[in-house]
Amino acid sequence: MSQPTATAGPDRGAACALFVLEGAEDGPTALGVFTDEELTALDGLATEQLVPLPWLRENEERVPAEVAAGVSLRSLIARRLVLPAELLAEDWDDLGDDPRRLYAVDPVQGILTLRRSASAVTTLQRIVDIQSHTLVHYDFGEGRMLEEEITHDGFHHFTVLPAQSAPDRAMMVIDQDEVAADDGGRRRARLSEVDQDPQLATILSDTRALTVLSSVRRDADPVQYSFYATSDRLLVSLAEEGDGAEDPHLQFVEVARATAVDLLREVLVEAEA
Repeated sequence: MSQPTATAGPDRGAACALFVLEGAEDGPTALGVFTDEELTALDGLATEQLVPLPWLRENEERVPAEVAAGVSLRSLIARRLVLPAELLAEDWDDLGDDPRRLYAVDPVQGILTLRRSASAVTTLQRIVDIQSHTLVHYDFGEGRMLEEEITHDGFHHFTVLPAQSAPDRAMMVIDQDEVAADDGGRRRARLSEVDQDPQLATILSDTRALTVLSSVRRDADPVQYSFYATSDRLLVSLAEEGDGAEDPHLQFVEVARATAVDLLREVLVEAEA
């Protein structure tokens, strides 16, 4: 993360967000890493998190969220990533009614603002055995994105990047072992009947990693795809258009890497145009 600074003012959140996005001009740029409990402390316990918090979830019985957030806040203050209002105010009037309140420094405030203000959010959750790895892209329709990568042990890695870089970065989650081969035929089955198709069931039983992509935009219907990385191929499945039934018809298609990248580009980049 760039050198922390701090400013105050009514438009501070927007200014900090713009400052962070400017980092994408030189390509993907790492911003910093935060834990589940640090993000909870920064956002506030009352703020609903739209991303997984795996460490907090796994340890909620032993470590209540409010305790974890309180301890993390002390660490953030010690690292000078959170500062008291008196160090930000230019004059006494800026302190308002509570001069003891705390502020995140500019780069951190920019990240927090961007996470709440995206026009589109695309989430890819990769599941291997019982562990998950999540990649979230926050889009603002400006050719630049905020990326949040969440490891299974609750570390959130933030990167700002050009939108054109997002498809290749998403492929590192979907096809980590680079098993995508050639484009193949299309198979169709109801969700409840997938295991009754011998050929399809055999292929899917070899799945080494399942990645579910969900994309939500303010001006369009949600999109969802599932990617199955087996030992020797990559398949993508989706519900047929207009099939909102509880037991929808699914289409399964084997895809080459280039085809998968084109699909991701359509979701992540071209949809913002």
